Amino acid sequence: MKNFNSWNNLPSSNFKREYFEYKNNQSLIYSNKKVIPRGLGRSYGDVCINDNGKLILTNKLNSILDFDINNGVIECESGISINELLNSIIPKNWFLPVVPGTSFVTIGGAVANDIHGKNHHKLGSFGNSILSFEILRSDGEILNCSPSENSNLFYATIGGLGLTGLILSIKIQLIKINNPYINSGSQRFYSLSEFFAINSEMERKYDYTVSWVDFNNRKGLRGIYHYGNHSEKLSSFTKHKTQRFSLSFPFTPPFSFVNNLTLKILNSVYFYINRNKNNELQNYRSFFFPLDIIRNWNRAYGNKGFYQYQFVVPIKSAEHVINLVVDELHNNNHIPALGVLKTFGEIESLGLLSFPKKGLTLAIDIQNKGNKTLNMLDKLDEIILSNNGRLYPAKDCRMSAHTFKQSFRDFDKFSNFVDPEFSSTFFERII
Repeated sequence: MKNFNSWNNLPSSNFKREYFEYKNNQSLIYSNKKVIPRGLGRSYGDVCINDNGKLILTNKLNSILDFDINNGVIECESGISINELLNSIIPKNWFLPVVPGTSFVTIGGAVANDIHGKNHHKLGSFGNSILSFEILRSDGEILNCSPSENSNLFYATIGGLGLTGLILSIKIQLIKINNPYINSGSQRFYSLSEFFAINSEMERKYDYTVSWVDFNNRKGLRGIYHYGNHSEKLSSFTKHKTQRFSLSFPFTPPFSFVNNLTLKILNSVYFYINRNKNNELQNYRSFFFPLDIIRNWNRAYGNKGFYQYQFVVPIKSAEHVINLVVDELHNNNHIPALGVLKTFGEIESLGLLSFPKKGLTLAIDIQNKGNKTLNMLDKLDEIILSNNGRLYPAKDCRMSAHTFKQSFRDFDKFSNFVDPEFSSTFFERII
């Protein structure tokens, strides 16, 4: 037994769980308890929590199996982290097509949640770069899955929340780069309409776009629009360094360091120190993974934890929805500690349960204030559903079965591919 939490450290998830570390040719059936794979545990919700069963830890599945350096095709085991993989491929002038906001997620987790990054308008979500994968079912059968082989299971597993079996290995098409740097810039905006105007221009010019948003003022949504491309300057990579970490939040305090007063100060400082700038050469780590420099930053929210809430809505209703969401947040005294705003493009996700679809997506971190927070989030769910939106399961630990099934209309089709010996706390809640 060991204590496994979700990344948002909610008290309801804070108790010991049964687990085993997967090794080659190991059975997935233990003591008649259902299982779910778990990588590095960076999901904010309970998709990799299994209160009534066991966890399959994938940390031993961390090898690179094959690397075609000439064509940029890599095959790796599912438990290797994005951080480890980037450290291996960047010196060879290759990069992952899609990366999330942290490098501390496994490649298997990236598939299971069909992660998205700052370049959805260019390359779609992570599943769009997968050539094939091998998956182990509970009956012992290992299946190779691709768009042309076992295709139904292939599309169910991408974004399938780990419920279709244990992914053993994945083959990925990488993208070519010249060096580890991003040619980046930023621009302030003072309204959502100004955001859309900037976004329309920058998405044509840049591969990567994302915005930080300040929610302190309900009358005007201001923020910083960040953009960038891989630097075109040729490099031998002789100075490439792996990630080093010198900062860490040492413990979980009995109270939250994140409150309305500190947020107002920090947001104001961040807004004013981030002036408009262009053509700034930035290391890829500071551009893609700024929070990775602080280990265990989630502890800052204290022993009550926090919620991350992410949704996507069509562009035509986005401004209306954002205004309603901001009103609810302020009416309930829930000022987000972090707000990330960006758009999803035209490229359709492959998975039956993939979250991204064309529209505007907003992710917010909010302090847990008990039932008051839960009631507010229920109201936000209603706003999102009534405007043809959906919520991100990887960042959820409380949405209802109704909300989930309204968000993902292919759930019944997906259910046909769920491994009978696999389940999770999330799955038990929404079925």
